[in-house]
Amino acid sequence: MIRFSFGLVFILLVIMIFLVRPVYVHGDSMYPTLSDGEIGFTNMIDVKLNDIERFDIVSVYSEDEDKILTKRVIGLPNETLEYREGELYIDGEVVDESFLDEQYIKKQTNDGRLLFTSDYGPITLDEDEYFLCGDNRLISKDSRISGPYKKEDIISKHFYSVLK
Repeated sequence: MIRFSFGLVFILLVIMIFLVRPVYVHGDSMYPTLSDGEIGFTNMIDVKLNDIERFDIVSVYSEDEDKILTKRVIGLPNETLEYREGELYIDGEVVDESFLDEQYIKKQTNDGRLLFTSDYGPITLDEDEYFLCGDNRLISKDSRISGPYKKEDIISKHFYSVLK
């Protein structure tokens, strides 16, 4: 029984160190996509094996806050990014952010996107930089404040909710 218990603990540690990372959502910066107190897992190995894509949800280490944050990838390496009049522009082209909850935006702003995401940029990302934002742009502390994140700071991607 003791051998089984140690074996099980060892297997769980290996899984949690190399494959998945438990995540507890602190705050409302990703609301309404993720809620304060939500618990889930993110995939650590997928970051190593596959590309990080636009609009992936990632966990990233923030040196400024000395903690793990959950944000959405908006800008990719070598892109020029800008927010103008509530619209996202990548390399001069408008990119639809269909994941944003239009009803939530209208409820929060009265004017829609224009006040929800203030003007920002343009900023050109380096070859290993990503621009991350929270889905709740009105309160999120993200790349608009702290600047781009390096790929090495991104720990995992995707969010699989367990408890809301």
